Amino acid sequence: MSFNSFDPLGEGDEREWLRSRPPRSNLRRFWFIAIVLVVVLLGLWWAIFRGLFQGDTLSPIPSGTTAAAPAQPRFSDQDQQVVAGAERALQAWGEFAVTGDLATLEDTFWKQGRQYQQLVKEVAGIRRRGAGPPPYQFTLTPRQVLPGPGGQRIVRGAVRMSRSGEATRSFQWDLYMQRVAGSGNQPWRLWTVDTTRT
Repeated sequence: MSFNSFDPLGEGDEREWLRSRPPRSNLRRFWFIAIVLVVVLLGLWWAIFRGLFQGDTLSPIPSGTTAAAPAQPRFSDQDQQVVAGAERALQAWGEFAVTGDLATLEDTFWKQGRQYQQLVKEVAGIRRRGAGPPPYQFTLTPRQVLPGPGGQRIVRGAVRMSRSGEATRSFQWDLYMQRVAGSGNQPWRLWTVDTTRT
């Protein structure tokens, strides 16, 4: 009896067993794809979670305090003067809207400007309506100050118009401001207002 002829599995069985095992390259490919998928899913989860809660502290605000207002953009000194001129013009507009008195607009609007000319057309209707005090309150939340045509500056932002007893209205406006030559405290006046185009 020869030991060389002893084959416990049998030569055919051994080949069958080796063929039934998955090749190592397929196994490695499977694990590589699985790891890549896990990394991608974790990345997506992190991006979604961060996007939903960005800026949140996830802690309750203590009672008696209010949430902080969103940070206002920083403006240069000149841009602050432009914004201040826009706010004065809106305040004058609020008074004009209940009195119809064009004199309230003289220091803050350009008489040659489109907005002033539009308001001139509304005087008769305002006086006929006779709303009386209190004036409308225009609240400007400026987002940016942009260069405009012919040396003008554009104050882009949200404007809320409110008055007691009436519903508050909100607008997204571009306020075109033009500098007054040789002016003192009020160097910028309102030329016109346009709806912001997004």
